[in-house]
Amino acid sequence: MAIAALLIWMCTAAVGAYLLTSRARPADDGVEAEPAHAPQPEPVTAPAAAAPAQQAAHPKDRRPKDRFDPPSLVRAKSQPIPGGRALAEFAHPALAIIGLAFWILYVLSRDRVFAAIGLGVVLGAICAGLSWFTVNHRDVRKGQRSALALSPRLLILHGTGAALTLLFAALIVARV
Repeated sequence: MAIAALLIWMCTAAVGAYLLTSRARPADDGVEAEPAHAPQPEPVTAPAAAAPAQQAAHPKDRRPKDRFDPPSLVRAKSQPIPGGRALAEFAHPALAIIGLAFWILYVLSRDRVFAAIGLGVVLGAICAGLSWFTVNHRDVRKGQRSALALSPRLLILHGTGAALTLLFAALIVARV
């Protein structure tokens, strides 16, 4: 059963590598890369004496240098966790590779510690992958171009492989 989990994990990794290296849809699929109009802060027209009171009333006008930010930076600043997408984009494949390495060590040595570590790391990889998918899916619903425009069939195949890998690894660690 450990070898079956290893084979499923490797197939899931192969589908994931294909997803990372290919673009399933053409670049011009009707979704704009930038929004048609980014919200621009209103210009400050009050006299200099009333500026501190107005800044307290309008928090978006506190930093006048933000007026000149490009739309991509405005979008990045409005994310719930700035840099979250980049973190998930790096963490998901990195954790999956580390977990696969621990699982290979388990298959070669049959030391259960490696299986438990591999299970824990694959749980982290799945969480990072789900968060990455959620961020991309939310951006597509908002009308923004996602960093990845992928085939739903391949995503389902990758997710199913991850679920089977998790199931097999959990059964092995639990000695069922």
